[in-house]
Amino acid sequence: TGQADYVVVLRGLAQGETGRFGRSRGRGEISGSMALQAPYGIGSPGQFFAFVFRRWMHEHGGVGLDAQKAISLASYHHAQQNPRAVMHGRPLSSEDYADARWIVEPWRLFDCCQESDGAAALLLTSAERAPDHARTPVYVLAGAQGSDRGWGCGVNSPTYASANFTTLAPRLYAMAGLSPSDIDVVQSYENFTGGVVMSLVEHGLCEAEEVDEVLTFENLIAPSGSFPLNTSGGNLAEVYMHGLNL
Repeated sequence: TGQADYVVVLRGLAQGETGRFGRSRGRGEISGSMALQAPYGIGSPGQFFAFVFRRWMHEHGGVGLDAQKAISLASYHHAQQNPRAVMHGRPLSSEDYADARWIVEPWRLFDCCQESDGAAALLLTSAERAPDHARTPVYVLAGAQGSDRGWGCGVNSPTYASANFTTLAPRLYAMAGLSPSDIDVVQSYENFTGGVVMSLVEHGLCEAEEVDEVLTFENLIAPSGSFPLNTSGGNLAEVYMHGLNL
């Protein structure tokens, strides 16, 4: 917009000092949707989002368990190619995934993101200045944010079973001048694997009823998959920097 020549976008976390985001915390006063959840022991992000994905699975005929397993395995596979990933050198097998302890159904340990201390940053500049730098630039074609009506307002919301991209993704594609068929690699924020399943559907990369057939390990890994997913290892297996590492 001409306001600056360069902008540094950064995210730093030091949760070891203040408490992890994934913890369930007591509250003195509650209101809004929390008044319908906290008194019944629903207090952690894993619990909130597990309800959402279970509802989504129910609405689409019970699909999604195989897809979320493939997402986890692909993330750990990619971390083995990334020496800076926390889980580099710690591969995940299908058996290890299935044998891991439950955190909150339908998610086992390896369906959940890490809790990390660290930092990540990226440098933004104009398309005219970018070629002057040593690194090959990546061009930002579009950026959008927003929310569907009523999303996040409690379990009675008409869009409760959603990753909340149903109105946003069409705007993003229109701004970029692209369609889902143009996408050949995906970096998707994942605090839990089920959220990625819903997100990929809402971005038009597959239909809800076919997620277990399309979102397979073979399709999600680089370089051979149809759309490799989270090729650094992502929040699951590289580091949890709120998605900035993606």
